[in-house]
Amino acid sequence: MLNAVKRWGTGCGIEIRGHDLVVVAVKSRPGGVRILGRCVIAGFRTREPREWGAEYSRFLKELGLDHVAATVCLPRREVIVRRLQLPAMSRKETAAAVALQLETLHPFGDEDIYHAYAPVNGGRPAADRVSLMVVIAESSVVDGYADRFAAAGIAAASFSVAAAALHTALRVRWDQPPAPLVIGDLRADRLELYGEAPGRGAWTSEFDLAAVPAGRAMQLAYSDLRLTPAAPAALVVSGESDALPEFPGFEKKSAEALLPAPLESPREFDLSRDLAAMAVALESACPYLGWRANLLPVGRREANSRLMYAPTAALLALLCLLGLAFAARPLIQNGAYAGRLEAETNRLDRIVFEVEKNHKQTGDAQEKLEQLQRLRARTEIDMRMLSELSERIPDTVWLDNLEVDDSGIQIRGTAPEAAPLLAFIDESLTLTGAKFSRSLSVTEDGERFQIAAERRPLSLTAVPPLGSAAAAAQDAGESAGGVESAEGGQP
Repeated sequence: MLNAVKRWGTGCGIEIRGHDLVVVAVKSRPGGVRILGRCVIAGFRTREPREWGAEYSRFLKELGLDHVAATVCLPRREVIVRRLQLPAMSRKETAAAVALQLETLHPFGDEDIYHAYAPVNGGRPAADRVSLMVVIAESSVVDGYADRFAAAGIAAASFSVAAAALHTALRVRWDQPPAPLVIGDLRADRLELYGEAPGRGAWTSEFDLAAVPAGRAMQLAYSDLRLTPAAPAALVVSGESDALPEFPGFEKKSAEALLPAPLESPREFDLSRDLAAMAVALESACPYLGWRANLLPVGRREANSRLMYAPTAALLALLCLLGLAFAARPLIQNGAYAGRLEAETNRLDRIVFEVEKNHKQTGDAQEKLEQLQRLRARTEIDMRMLSELSERIPDTVWLDNLEVDDSGIQIRGTAPEAAPLLAFIDESLTLTGAKFSRSLSVTEDGERFQIAAERRPLSLTAVPPLGSAAAAAQDAGESAGGVESAEGGQP
């Protein structure tokens, strides 16, 4: 994901190729690279800066890139690139160590120089060692180019070298390039090589073919990269590729096999010819994928106009707002839904409370009504009870006392025979469980008794009201039955 973000950008690269400037503009995206345009500014060394500067400005304006600061690739013959191995240390200590060894890395003597260095992420060095690529150039050379570009009105953000640009271009396509590999740029009598190999990291060198034959140059590259016959290095050659014969240990491939193949490009663009220029443009578009070793003094570096980021910033802000809205939407909806649920729950709770309250009030009212009905029936039942006692107890029985309470009655008196009284009382509609609560005693008038009886659990509807025809009929039947029993001697 991080590399995909780093591969996003638009840039302009300027390759100083002899007396000409080759300008290439690219747009890099994670899905591929598009060449926006290419132009050649001829004879910039002998022409007025304003003249070729205007030509450069027209080129960028046509592409809508006049806000972009360019990355310039210095000629390899004017720059020294060295690989340096140092123990792992802090950034401040690394800068001091590089400065201490600078004099041994260049042949410029006491001349003022500019230098830059960067760790190389190719290969896997030991944990206690760090590999650095150090780029060195005379300050007069760098300042001369900077003055020319400033006079032409060209905004330059970086002065780089082809090796750093190729390092970046490889990583625009690959997270880890398929090493071993060698990329060569053959121009007239000069051959510049850049290579990577497992355990070796990055390597670069330039050869004067008038002094060093091409075969010897390839042998040196084979040796320095520590290649083996079992794993030949992929070889890509740009420029005059046909002039470089095949060599053992190298397998020639097209530029599209290793470097990003443009998805779109103008007809005047040829990858095999403009490989270095495209690599510089990619370094301008995706600087965080490369060495970021910039020889241009800090005070002279131009930055891309901030207005170029305005559309992106607006889109990002809009995306952030949409993201926040989508993130907050469930919370807001859930909160509103929970609020509605709580309100509905409270409403139903109030209804339930009112129902329970009414139910309780209804129960209380019903209980009071039943109690009133029981009290109303109590009088009639008590009167019925007394009526039955007066009718069932024979006239020979004399009652001294009669007590009526909630549980039943207690009667006390004298009778010639007290035992039959229990049966008379149990057969009544209102009393049951008659028994002697005290022992019988015999007096001159008869047997002295005390009887207790319980109320029958009958409602008022089960007892015929006093004076009704049913009660009279029932009483008549009972009286007749009693007479029959007395007269007939029935049990």
